Amino acid sequence: MKFIIAAGGTGGHITPGIAIANKLKELGHEIIFVGTDGGMEVDLVPKAGYPLKFIHASGLHRSLSLQNIRTMKELFRGISDVKKLIDEEKPNMVIGTGGYVTAPAMIAALRKKVPTFIHESNALPGKTTIWLSSKVDTIALGFESAKERLPKAKHAVYTGNPTKMQGKLSYDELRNSMGITKPLVLVFGGSQGAKKINETMIELINDSDDIDYQVIYATGPKNYDAIMEKITNHHENIKVEKYIYNMEEVMSASDIAVCRSGALTCTELGIVGIPSILIPLPTAAENHQFYNAKTIADVGGGVIIEEKDLTKEVLKQTINDILHDKEKYAQMKEKALREENVGAIDKIIEEIKKLV
Repeated sequence: MKFIIAAGGTGGHITPGIAIANKLKELGHEIIFVGTDGGMEVDLVPKAGYPLKFIHASGLHRSLSLQNIRTMKELFRGISDVKKLIDEEKPNMVIGTGGYVTAPAMIAALRKKVPTFIHESNALPGKTTIWLSSKVDTIALGFESAKERLPKAKHAVYTGNPTKMQGKLSYDELRNSMGITKPLVLVFGGSQGAKKINETMIELINDSDDIDYQVIYATGPKNYDAIMEKITNHHENIKVEKYIYNMEEVMSASDIAVCRSGALTCTELGIVGIPSILIPLPTAAENHQFYNAKTIADVGGGVIIEEKDLTKEVLKQTINDILHDKEKYAQMKEKALREENVGAIDKIIEEIKKLV
């Protein structure tokens, strides 16, 4: 069988699309991606080994503007692009992973009477998903709480977000192999940036003489050199990296994560079962990162620091409050583990099979 997958813009939309593609490819199916020439898909999709066809699409702005008129024109052009691709490729299904690239793909598929499937990774569904929910055949949800926000959905099912993490690595063995001897705090940003986190970490590191834990801090490749120039206190307990390539191992060896709250990050925190200090990206569409973080904070597995409240003092105090209260930490660790997050890709594939 053949599938068209619409995934574009940010890593949060593209990564689930690639995960779904990988599983479908493993089962012997053919995959074609559609996206724009201005999003992260230009880099990520070809690197994953899939063809990428460019279509017209752009996001709506929150206020009335001439830009939105241009956006609607792009939508209609995008629908025409995908209809033409459907005629050429004759796919068995069109899959979208949320965001503005999904809209023209789903509308074209509906008009061509091709089965439609959306994977919505966030706890707060995006405008595109809400708009299409009563029309597409199935919406697979990354967070169970998202279902109540889609009351008109034709068929919405909680599957979780697909990830490579399995949560089976040994904390003690990893720490021994990595030379970790104290509580470990893992700090990293997300695909849409972590400027405020980076600024705060520079201050924290330069005033870190009194810390009694170890830190692994990923700056992001583009920020590393500029950040290292600003760090004046090279503490032996703090390791600064450009990027963490073995994230499952490092996360599994850590005691606390300080990070953004993208959908995939929140899913992986639950698989590993690590307490977290979550700093939602305030500019994320519809503030969806706050709602992702809330699914963890509401059950006691993490705490939220909004970016406007983030300072060196607040971050240091929050880390100390968690690490130094053993009873509180044990409760957070228990609440952080979400075993239902494991195996999402198999649940997604089962839902796809029901339609084709």
